[in-house]
Amino acid sequence: MIAYLEGQVLSTDSGILVVKTLSGVGYAANIPQPLLVRLKVGDEVVLHVHTQVREEEISLYGFATTAERHLFELLIRTSGVGPKMALGVLSVMLPQELINSVQQGDSNHFAQVPGIGKKTATKLCLDMRDQLKKHPVPGLEVAMEGVADFELPGRGSEWDDVYSVLRNQGFSERESLLVVRQVGNGAQSFEVRLKKALSLLNPLR
Repeated sequence: MIAYLEGQVLSTDSGILVVKTLSGVGYAANIPQPLLVRLKVGDEVVLHVHTQVREEEISLYGFATTAERHLFELLIRTSGVGPKMALGVLSVMLPQELINSVQQGDSNHFAQVPGIGKKTATKLCLDMRDQLKKHPVPGLEVAMEGVADFELPGRGSEWDDVYSVLRNQGFSERESLLVVRQVGNGAQSFEVRLKKALSLLNPLR
């Protein structure tokens, strides 16, 4: 059972992250899209891994923090939620956002995930409330230290304008903050930045 991977990014093709460890072995892992977008070939990466063993295959799911892995495992325990949908949830929400939504009974964030309708979102929110009561999330403080990575850089009003447009179009806070950090600010116009941001967001949806 693989629980932890550390190494160098070999590829991110087809939405799968391949990590080469110090031993020279390459492992393919499914990871949340925001993390995948942030990584490039040659980067050093640490993943907290959930290993799923099925009769015909072994699949790895990697996360930046133990809190995200724990939430993923709680999600796939709920009725009707598979690994793909669970990854979709963690691509839309930060750990604390997910927990807050569940505790407040706010299913709107869940409904932003592709494949989750309003009815399913409501049921998932209720099921997760029970799961979180039974299984508190470890390492949440460490996970929240990374929230600063998603804050707006504050390099001029056009950054805020791009962020506002993305939020108004229904993209989550996490998705919007992630791509705003990547579009650059140089001499590029608002329109160019927005177009770049939307192109980066396409893989997230």
